[in-house]
Amino acid sequence: MNILKIVVLGSGSIIPTKNRFSTSFLLESSIGRMLLDIGPGTIEKLRRLSIHPNSIDRVFITHFHLDHTLELPALIKIRMFNELGGSNMNPRILDIYGPSGLRIFLGKLSSPRGVYGYLSEMMSSLDFLRIHEVEDGLVEEVENLKVYATLVEHYNGLAYRLEVDNVSIAYSGDTVYDERMIKIAEGVDILIHECSFPKELLLGKHTSDEDLIEIGRKVNPKLLLVTHLYPAWEGREKELEDKLRRDIGCRVYVVKDMDILYV
Repeated sequence: MNILKIVVLGSGSIIPTKNRFSTSFLLESSIGRMLLDIGPGTIEKLRRLSIHPNSIDRVFITHFHLDHTLELPALIKIRMFNELGGSNMNPRILDIYGPSGLRIFLGKLSSPRGVYGYLSEMMSSLDFLRIHEVEDGLVEEVENLKVYATLVEHYNGLAYRLEVDNVSIAYSGDTVYDERMIKIAEGVDILIHECSFPKELLLGKHTSDEDLIEIGRKVNPKLLLVTHLYPAWEGREKELEDKLRRDIGCRVYVVKDMDILYV
């Protein structure tokens, strides 16, 4: 049997804590390496795992906030160099998936008047990038991978469902309670869902513990991985895990950075 490896590169918010910072998950499968979001700290954590950024095949972006995208330009630039720091004349293809506006987002990074205008000459030809702007429905189907996406309520947000090596994974990104997320995730093996705040402290377009209980009951995953915790949860992770496990009735794990799971 194939073994799917899930590495938690980032399980928190833009506010760093002892065990968490920003957002990124690495999936290693029979068809290569994929990132779910690429927030600050992602590349450093790949380095700690001796994984070269040029070995990433696909990046799935849920929305354009800093804690989910900040290291995307770094990943692109690194691809232009070989492991000795010389020019890479034939960069490996990188597929990037994201919401409508992804091309404009990347253009604003690399244009002469963009955020990183000094890179404009170097990044003017990005033929090794395949950009996929997606909304609802089937996104990709190749070999042992099938990917679906749906819009969710969070500032141009997307959620994904990946079926890879006979394992189904739904990834919420950031979102409020959203029936569209429930629909795309229904019956998955693994649900990776945000739980930013306790209900009494909920801010912004995010999910609380009470929201996640209702989501979990409707989705009915075999395993729930809880992520995107703000500092409000610091020291309360066991309490959250026990509550979700009791009230949903499935296996639950509140993840922290650098956790590794094998499926």
